[in-house]
Amino acid sequence: MTERETYTVQIAGITRHLPLFEVAPGIRIAIFNMLGDTIVVKATAAALAEHLKHTPAEVLVTAEAKGIPLIYEMSALMGLPYIVLRKSYKSYMGDAISAETVSITTGKPQTLYLDETDKALIQGKKVVLVDDVISTGSTLK
Repeated sequence: MTERETYTVQIAGITRHLPLFEVAPGIRIAIFNMLGDTIVVKATAAALAEHLKHTPAEVLVTAEAKGIPLIYEMSALMGLPYIVLRKSYKSYMGDAISAETVSITTGKPQTLYLDETDKALIQGKKVVLVDDVISTGSTLK
């Protein structure tokens, strides 16, 4: 097996060497997977919480799944509730809101769902959207 080329980043003072993967012809991205990396999650959450401490945020929101440990830790540090936008609809979600986005990692459309309980929780509130990948901005839209 040949060694994969990496891209080195500093995340909240921690160095990680991210593997590069081709996601489309001629387009490579560095894949950052914080699932299981407790050191990065805790350090990043602390740095983000500090950066956002004067923001009038009332709710934290992330898309399923890699952002969940980060938003959980931020929620604990900031004393704010958090919501996870789900990638599949479940019957208990009731009258959910859905929006389609295109994932850069899969190159395919995916739908995000905000369930009716969470919809009520964020209505009229100032939210902070936390995502594990920022490339095209499609999740934010």
